Amino acid sequence: MTECVQALAFEIERQLADGIAVGPEILHFCASTFSIESPAELGALLATPEDSDAQSLLELLFTPDEAVRADLETVIEKYHCSAEDQERIVNTLNRKNLVVPIKFPGQAEALSFSLTKDLLQTYVYGLNITLRLPTLLIEAIERKMAPREGARIKAILRHAPLELTDPISSFFVNLVERSNRSESPVQADLELCLAIFAEQPPGEHLFALLMAKKRRLLHQLQLAARFEKQLAADNMETLMLKGVRMPHIDQDEARRSIARIDDICLTVFEKTDPQLQIPTDVDLGTFSDRDDLDTAFRILS
Repeated sequence: MTECVQALAFEIERQLADGIAVGPEILHFCASTFSIESPAELGALLATPEDSDAQSLLELLFTPDEAVRADLETVIEKYHCSAEDQERIVNTLNRKNLVVPIKFPGQAEALSFSLTKDLLQTYVYGLNITLRLPTLLIEAIERKMAPREGARIKAILRHAPLELTDPISSFFVNLVERSNRSESPVQADLELCLAIFAEQPPGEHLFALLMAKKRRLLHQLQLAARFEKQLAADNMETLMLKGVRMPHIDQDEARRSIARIDDICLTVFEKTDPQLQIPTDVDLGTFSDRDDLDTAFRILS
């Protein structure tokens, strides 16, 4: 057994021994989809593992969450495991016939569940241990962040929904290096950027992608503002008869995202959209005059 396999198998076994904690999102899914609110009710469903619903729920439960991935990140980074090592870890753990407690929040009772090889593969493969993060990015994170925060950031990047190409890696190096940790939530900025870059293949300059997202958000806010004006003049039924659709947008979140995009661009590129004549220190949430949004959209379109 290689040092990599031994170390990772030990740490994963330790995590599994602590149990699977059913988080708020999975708890809501269990309750709303299966009316499951206790370990005993969960056990009744999982008693027939060949059931497709049971299989889907087991896969969800045994996919490592962000907290688990962050806790294991340091040891994952230390040992550069290959695909063969990954399979050896699964086989090593499978020979142990592990029984894992599944815990519901606020309930002392736990469901003891015997792990199958398929679920071990779900868990181990879900850690993405074969990926090597770019060295310059790791070095920037370690220089600028406390170990716990840095491990969380690395774990997020390890599970990024896109390839960390050189331009994207350099972008995140600059974001980490130039951000003021006391003022800028690096994790929130990083997750926002990953989501934006994953929306379309990053063939363009990353600044252009961020500005394109900003334009889309402004467009959505403009549509929402127009809808509110129409709704003030008519009722919902009349608007529906006219074929007017209600925009589905969280306006507060859209404004926050616009402010974050501006801040990110100023941090990394030292500029934002030169056509948008709105000072970057203005709280976008204070816009009350809808003409301001209309003007902004006309400038951007």
